[in-house]
Amino acid sequence: MNNILIVDDREENLFSLENMLETEGRTFFKAQSGNEALKISLKEDLSLILMDVQMPEMDGFETVEILKSNPKTSKIPVIFVTAISKDTKYVIKGFNEGAIDYLFKPLDVEITRAKVSAILLMVNQQKELEAKNAELARLNQEKNYLLGMAAHDLRNPLGNILILSDFIMEGGMENLSGPHQEFMTMIKQSTKYMIGLINNILDVSKIESGKLELKPIKTDLKKLIADNMGLNLYLANKKNIAIELEMPAEEVYVLVDSAYMQQVLNNLVSNAVKFSEGSTKITIGLEKLEDHCQVSVIDQGPGIPENELGKLFKFFSRTSVQSTQGEHSTGLGLAISRKIVEAHGGAISVESAKGIGSIFSFTLLL
Repeated sequence: MNNILIVDDREENLFSLENMLETEGRTFFKAQSGNEALKISLKEDLSLILMDVQMPEMDGFETVEILKSNPKTSKIPVIFVTAISKDTKYVIKGFNEGAIDYLFKPLDVEITRAKVSAILLMVNQQKELEAKNAELARLNQEKNYLLGMAAHDLRNPLGNILILSDFIMEGGMENLSGPHQEFMTMIKQSTKYMIGLINNILDVSKIESGKLELKPIKTDLKKLIADNMGLNLYLANKKNIAIELEMPAEEVYVLVDSAYMQQVLNNLVSNAVKFSEGSTKITIGLEKLEDHCQVSVIDQGPGIPENELGKLFKFFSRTSVQSTQGEHSTGLGLAISRKIVEAHGGAISVESAKGIGSIFSFTLLL
């Protein structure tokens, strides 16, 4: 059902337009002044307004200006109906006020019907799209809620498995046969991977539901980077990969949530370790610029094919590049990192060349 408001100070014009446009599925409201039109527009759910330009007290231009200034009526499409000649200045004025089309008197019946039908079709399609978007948003919110609930319920038992695995490995590995020792190592590694995946899913749930709450504090970025290098040195040393720092001599302080920023750094550096061969080098660089700083993680890995760069920073998306020792990847880390950096007002990017390596960089405001 489409509600159409016709505005004209002459009663015969109102009934003439209604008669011309009347068809099934349309309801008409009529107003003989701008003030009356404004009252009806606020009260009814209108699909279209046909507005006469020349009216006493308040003309069509003034009426539409008020309509467009009110959030409740600003999106109602308006067609000006006028006997004023097709003077360019009047046409431009009407479009500037917010009209989407003009009809010039005397009205051509077929053109009038065609224009109104086309605009109503557009309005109906827009309403359908908005309804579908609202439903998708509702379903996405429900999905995030269920993901969060499931992840929370899974994290505790997996944490218990990890603790028990550590207990067995620290105090009873000598009582296990060689194959059973390998099984315990696999259990521990798989459990750690699952906990990491669940934590990522919880982050995705927070991000998509708009609940990523930052607690920014003044943070020494040089120390944060150095601490992160320490976290990743064990895995790097196991693969004979060197990690080097290139940082300015002066202090670099930023206002960030240090826990989330550590998560970003850890993702970039651990990825560089995962995808690099032994006897290569990873460089973590920090550059202080005029109003921002840039952190870069440079590796000598296989690089990423140019046609796959678009897959990066998207949820559940992976490239064809494989880790060098079968390390696991969830396909979530870079997407989460992008959201965290952007929540801090920064940006993250990548440069890569196949066979040469990759540079992942992000910026933060100083």
